[in-house]
Amino acid sequence: MATRIEFHKHGGPEVLQAVEFTPADPAENEIQVENKAIGINFIDTYIRSGLYPPPSLPSGLGTEAAGIVSKVGSGVKHIKAGDRVVYAQSALGAYSSVHNINADKAAILPAAISFEQAAASFLKGLTVYYLLRKTYEIKPDEQFLFHAAAGGVGLIACQWAKA
Repeated sequence: MATRIEFHKHGGPEVLQAVEFTPADPAENEIQVENKAIGINFIDTYIRSGLYPPPSLPSGLGTEAAGIVSKVGSGVKHIKAGDRVVYAQSALGAYSSVHNINADKAAILPAAISFEQAAASFLKGLTVYYLLRKTYEIKPDEQFLFHAAAGGVGLIACQWAKA
C-alpha cells in the first residue's frame, strides 16, 4: 500500500485528504518512484482552489519530486530500479509516497545532491535554463533586469547570469 494526498472538491487546504492506494505497475515508458521529497509550488494552490482546474476529480497535486526508482516499464532503457532520480512536469500526483511517471521527465540524481534539494530546485532550474538558454541567451557582461528575483527561479537566474 502507498499513500497520496488528493482532493475531491475545490477549496482550501481543508479539502486535502491522505488516501491509501495500491500503485499500478508502470506502463511501458514509465518508471515508478518511491518519493523521498516533493516539490511544493504556488500553482498547486491554484489547482486545489479550482482556478486552474485539474482534468478530473478526485485529483492529486504536485508535478515534481525526488526519490528512488522501484519499478521500470519494459520500454525504459536509461533508468533502472534502484536509481536515485528527480523529476518535474509529471502528471499531477507527486504528493504521494509512490508515483508512476513518464521516464523522459526524470533525471538521474547524483549522490552529492539531497532529495530535498533536488525536489525544491529542479523545476526552477529547468525554467531558468529555458529562459536564459532557449528563449534568450544572455551574453557575458550583458545587463538585464529580472523582476521578482527573490523567488526560486529568480535566485537561480541571477546566479546563472552572473556566472
